[in-house]
Amino acid sequence: MAAIESPDVPVMLSKDRLAQLFGELGELMGQRNAIDARVVEIVAEIDHANMWGNTGCRSVAALVAWKTGSSAANANTIAAIAHRLPEFPLCAQGMRDGRLSLDQVGAIAKKAATGSDEHYAALAEVATVSQLNTALKL
Repeated sequence: MAAIESPDVPVMLSKDRLAQLFGELGELMGQRNAIDARVVEIVAEIDHANMWGNTGCRSVAALVAWKTGSSAANANTIAAIAHRLPEFPLCAQGMRDGRLSLDQVGAIAKKAATGSDEHYAALAEVATVSQLNTALKL
């Protein structure tokens, strides 16, 4: 049976639907970034107070992988950010605000020099992870 279109129901153009979906995706990723920021803050407290030694884990990253069910790569990223969190307050704030992702801040935490927080926080606002990695190699 063929569908019957009602004249009262507006037809949504593909570009309009795509714009809606991009809006929802942006909102969800902002929430995810904020959640990731809180996970990093929790791991930072565990790391900086050396509480992880009581768990039997060999590293903070191993603890993160175990307790979050994440991959080793993702756990290493979380642990790297957590370990250097005091050095990158603007990047951390960007995550809390939902503007920067775990991968963006992770690239910075793994490779950036001390004192470069302001520079990389601004760059991360407009750069992909790949672009950040390229900039960090220079």
